Amino acid sequence: MLRRILFQTHWFLGITAGVVLAVVGVTGALLSYEDALLKLLNPGVMTVESAGRMPLPPEELLARVAAAEPGKALQSLTLSSDAHNAARVGFAPAPGAPPGPGGRPRGEMRWLDPYTGELLGQPRGEGFFRFTMQLHRWLAAGEWGKQIVGASTVALVFFCVSGLYLRWPRRWASLRAWLHLDTRLTGRRFLWHLHSVAATWLLVPYLVMALTGLWWSYGWYREGVNSLAGMPAQAMRGGPAGAPGVRDAGPAPAVDVAAAFAAFDAAVPAWSTRTLRLPAAAGAPVEFSYQDADPAHERANNRLALDAGTLAVAAHERFDDKPAGQRFVAAIFPLHSGSFFGGSGLLLFCLASLAMPLFTVTGFQLYLDRRAKKRAGVERRRVRELALAKRSAG
Repeated sequence: MLRRILFQTHWFLGITAGVVLAVVGVTGALLSYEDALLKLLNPGVMTVESAGRMPLPPEELLARVAAAEPGKALQSLTLSSDAHNAARVGFAPAPGAPPGPGGRPRGEMRWLDPYTGELLGQPRGEGFFRFTMQLHRWLAAGEWGKQIVGASTVALVFFCVSGLYLRWPRRWASLRAWLHLDTRLTGRRFLWHLHSVAATWLLVPYLVMALTGLWWSYGWYREGVNSLAGMPAQAMRGGPAGAPGVRDAGPAPAVDVAAAFAAFDAAVPAWSTRTLRLPAAAGAPVEFSYQDADPAHERANNRLALDAGTLAVAAHERFDDKPAGQRFVAAIFPLHSGSFFGGSGLLLFCLASLAMPLFTVTGFQLYLDRRAKKRAGVERRRVRELALAKRSAG
């Protein structure tokens, strides 16, 4: 009885939630290499030619940007240790700007040539990937789309667990029984075999994707993970502890940028990327977020806060020094994309995402085959009953 219930639920969700998961999988695969693809599409914007030149000092870069955009208030400057990466400058949101996805208004971000201070163009393809992300997270359909994606993600967890139970082989201790794809099979037997064996290959990536993906689907799930991880209350309300506030386009407090970067260099001898965030109000600390020269993953961020008056180090929060629970929360996105496991993990998760439609298609084919066989069986019974009735009448 349990097997029958699981089977019926599995195929029903497969022909409903499976369609959504196919869309989520393909869009997720595209997003896996978003940064690399955007850089490939935008030479001269996101990347620059160094040609042996020395980058301008940060204070000179900001001065040139301020001269080029006198009506905009500077908010941040991001630099990379890679000589081929462009710098990035952030402007404060204009007064009355609408809130962004996080509930707060966002200012404009521009790419910047670190060798000349020239503001570069807007990257091509950003709109495409923005729409792809909307499809991936909420089917580009607002709150109800988000709920559909969330429910389908729960269904993916069920597919993994129920599928494992339904295909449990008699020789369960044999890796060959679990993982070998027999290409000699044909027809319905091959479809079922391909569906079950390929799902076993990708079982772990799918479970990791689903359990981390629920983080963006349900607030109660996110809060529960945060609570178990021991996240600070401020971070649980919507941002990392110590995150700088968003200011309007009014004048910024005066900051000695050269001295601030000198203080940073004294405290952090090696880094891969660093971002200066100008203070939102007088007396607020000057803050840097940065990543180590060889970070654990793309969300392994450190924070250095300097006293507004003396530029002495007021706080230095290192990612590696955080409790294990907080490091886990910071790694949810890299775990979801597979980049936590390096380049091979990113590729594996990308291929697993691309394989999502395979299970939808084979599931549909198996379902339609069952229906056809059921109709054929009903027709055969009807023919037999008619034959018996004719013999009885004769």
